[in-house]
Amino acid sequence: MICTARIMKQTTILWVLIALLLIPVFVEARITRIEITSIESPTFEGRTFGSVAAYEKLRGKAYGEVDPDDPRNAIITDIRLAPRNGGGMVEYSMDIYILKPIDLSKGNHKLFMEVNNRGNKLFADFNRSSGGNNPTTAADAGDAFLMNQGYSIAWNGWDISAASGGDRLTITVPVATNPGGSTITGPSYEYIVFDNSTTMTSTLAYPSATLDKSQATLTVRQHLTDPAAPIPDSGWEYTSAAGTAIRLLPAGTPFEQSAIYEFSYTAKNPVVAGLGLAATRDFVSFLRYATADDFGNPNPLAGDVQRTYAFAISQPARYMNDFQTLGFNEDEAGRRVIDGILNWLGGGSGVAINFRFAQTARTERNRQNHRYPEANFPFAYPLLTDPYTGKTGGRGVRCAASGTCPKAMEVNSANEYWVKTGSLLHTDPLL
Repeated sequence: MICTARIMKQTTILWVLIALLLIPVFVEARITRIEITSIESPTFEGRTFGSVAAYEKLRGKAYGEVDPDDPRNAIITDIRLAPRNGGGMVEYSMDIYILKPIDLSKGNHKLFMEVNNRGNKLFADFNRSSGGNNPTTAADAGDAFLMNQGYSIAWNGWDISAASGGDRLTITVPVATNPGGSTITGPSYEYIVFDNSTTMTSTLAYPSATLDKSQATLTVRQHLTDPAAPIPDSGWEYTSAAGTAIRLLPAGTPFEQSAIYEFSYTAKNPVVAGLGLAATRDFVSFLRYATADDFGNPNPLAGDVQRTYAFAISQPARYMNDFQTLGFNEDEAGRRVIDGILNWLGGGSGVAINFRFAQTARTERNRQNHRYPEANFPFAYPLLTDPYTGKTGGRGVRCAASGTCPKAMEVNSANEYWVKTGSLLHTDPLL
């Protein structure tokens, strides 16, 4: 009987080991496929950087999927209304761009992750170069602050507002629908100001659900303190049957320069913009922890990344505020994604990404883009209570609970202090 028990125990152990070996590789990260479409090796015209030597440039796309039932993803607005693949996952894809030492062993084993601004790279100041969205020449490396230290540098698309072309980084996310598959409609809003006297068409962030002009309102005023004057239905029209833009009538009438037009209407087909938060989480996690994707394509930085740092200016700095607040510095395996964050000109605001009919390119100033959900509580890292709503929270609450908080540094100007709730980084909400 002792022998039989020993055999049964050994058999059980064997089956457990077999089961572990059969677990798919994709548990390491939610990037399922990485597609490198071009490699320039060496790049920067062969320029070398001290003992690190030459760099190479990798461009391509990454394809990811998230489990909508995972609590880390369930916070994404409309994630449960997004189409699912055969495995019950929600898919997305994005552009990726990597600069790395050709010989990783000569690098510093650290990843510098720049969060792009509306698809554009802004890291040039680190290298005292002209930068650009596709740094290629020796001059594009500038003083090469980052390359001389041996950083691998990466970018990924995250912003639904990023326009294609110009080497900008874009992301593709699904459209949410009602449970039965019918179209989602709802209120949307456009704050329209042109600093010229020639623009005659205003493109809508989301198409109108109806061309019935009685279901929409267009107003105009000269100053924020002025009452909004309605423009009658006879004074404007949709430019096409698709309902994707409006213009003033008679046709050819330009919008008045610097006047404030506001268009309220019923929109349709909201995209799951919050997947842009998961996209950065998953891409950095893949580069840091994975060996290969589900199809055997190698991680270009496999086994090299020991530390990860994020850098963001303005809009992406506000995105990183939301990234931390909503818990996206913890990947689906419960690991820390980014170790350190330098937020430049982010203030205490967010980027209005995790909302239905999100418009991530919008940013409020004294006379610009009002009424968008950008400055939402919480505004700072400590646990605070909002005296107006009674909500309690803090940017660091979720990551503290999971032990995944990054080291963060905030740098702000007077604009962020007065307009972007920057003062709330160090004051009580009552002040």
